Amino acid sequence: MVMRFEFDSEITLLEGKIKWHVLYFPYSAVECFGSKGNIPVCITIDGHSFDHTLLPSRNGHYLVYNESIKRMVGKNSGESVHVTLMKDEKKREVVIPAQIEAILKEAGVLERFLSQADYSKREQLNHIEIAKKEETKSNRIAALIKQLGEQRP
Repeated sequence: MVMRFEFDSEITLLEGKIKWHVLYFPYSAVECFGSKGNIPVCITIDGHSFDHTLLPSRNGHYLVYNESIKRMVGKNSGESVHVTLMKDEKKREVVIPAQIEAILKEAGVLERFLSQADYSKREQLNHIEIAKKEETKSNRIAALIKQLGEQRP
């Protein structure tokens, strides 16, 4: 039986060094899902559907309220949203747009990109894809290549 959770949550800043806007899951992920780690979920926020991941923190699990969600939902930090959430049981695959894959391969960082956690790859690709201008997309790809090139193998 798939458990469905429904709750209202305030968009807030994640506590700590990373300045992400997040929605905290108001239940114990360990009790609900039997996991202290990342949990793939299907969510709706104010009626908009997303595949997402519950991420752990010392203050409980949370969802990142990223730019693509913000654009769809249209709410900002401090505002409240209505969330429904279910564990996602299907196998997830990260789809890399062919153009970006070719650029990363040419730059010699594709293997390093592919070795990252799926949620990181999704977030990085989303950051590139939501850019409105081609120049911004190119700049974001260049920044990703630089970041990947600086990582230790």
